[in-house]
Amino acid sequence: MSGGEAQLPLPAIPPATPRPRLTALPAYVPLRSAAAIFATAALLLALWRFLAAGRPTLPLWAEVLPDLILLLLACLALSAVFLRELTRTAKLAITDGLTGLFNHRHMQQRLAEEVARAERFGHPASVLMIDIDRFKRFNGTYGHQAGDRVLAAIARLIRETIRATDIPARYGGEELAVILPQTSLVNACGLAERLRVAVEGLKFQPRRAAHPIRVTISVGVATYPNHAAGTAELLDGADQALFQAKRDGRNLVRAFERREQPGEPMPAAERRRPAVALVQLPLIKV
Repeated sequence: MSGGEAQLPLPAIPPATPRPRLTALPAYVPLRSAAAIFATAALLLALWRFLAAGRPTLPLWAEVLPDLILLLLACLALSAVFLRELTRTAKLAITDGLTGLFNHRHMQQRLAEEVARAERFGHPASVLMIDIDRFKRFNGTYGHQAGDRVLAAIARLIRETIRATDIPARYGGEELAVILPQTSLVNACGLAERLRVAVEGLKFQPRRAAHPIRVTISVGVATYPNHAAGTAELLDGADQALFQAKRDGRNLVRAFERREQPGEPMPAAERRRPAVALVQLPLIKV
C-alpha cells in the first residue's frame, strides 16, 4: 500500500447473537420425568387398591378406574419416549456429526428456500464458501484426528461469529459454507473477512508438533441476484471465487467477478486485505 493511499474500513456487520441449538422439533417431556410420573401414579393406584380391599363391595367404575388410569399413563409415557427419539433422529438427519453444522443435503434445501424468499421479497442473499488452506498437508503431517479437531474448532468459531439467522453447513471434506439471508455482497465480504481474521488468530497444538500451529482459510463470496439466477449458479459462483482466492495466494476473501452492471464498484474487503491485528485466542490442543 502506498504512503498516500487511505485505508478503506470494513463495512459494518451486525453483532453476532447467540445461536439456538440445532433442533428440528421442540423439546418434550424428558424420559426420566415420564418414568417418574408413571411410577408415582402406579404407587398411588396401588394404595387405592389396598384401601379399597377392605370394603365389601365397590361400584364397577371404581374397580376398573385404576386399570384405566394405568393404561392411560403408560400410553403417555410411551408417547413421550417416542417423541424424544423422533426429535433426536430428526436432528441427526440434518446435522454433521463432526462439526455440529448442518449437513450438505439440508444446506441445499435451505438455500433453495432462501433464494425463493429473496426472489419473492426482492432482497439479496449471499453464500460464503470456506476452505481450510493446505488441510490435506496438515492431515498428512499431524494426523487425521488432529485435523478433525481443527475442523471442529473452526466450525465452532463460525457458529460464534455469524448471526442467529445465518445457516452454517459442512459442504464436504474441509469445505464449509454459510448461507446469509438478506445480506448484500458488501456485507457478506465484510463478514467473510471477519471470519478469515478470526481463524488466522487461532493457535493449535498438535501432539506431533513442537510449536503451536496456525491455519488459515480462503473464502469465496457470491450473491443473489448479482451473480446468479438460482441456487446452482449461486453455489458455482461462490466456488469459483474460492478457487480465485486459492490462486491468488490463499488466506484471502474473493467475490465472484461477474456482475450485472459493468462498473459496479468492488467491495473494499475484496480490493484489499485490510491491516487487521490478529486476535490472540487461547491455544487449542489437538
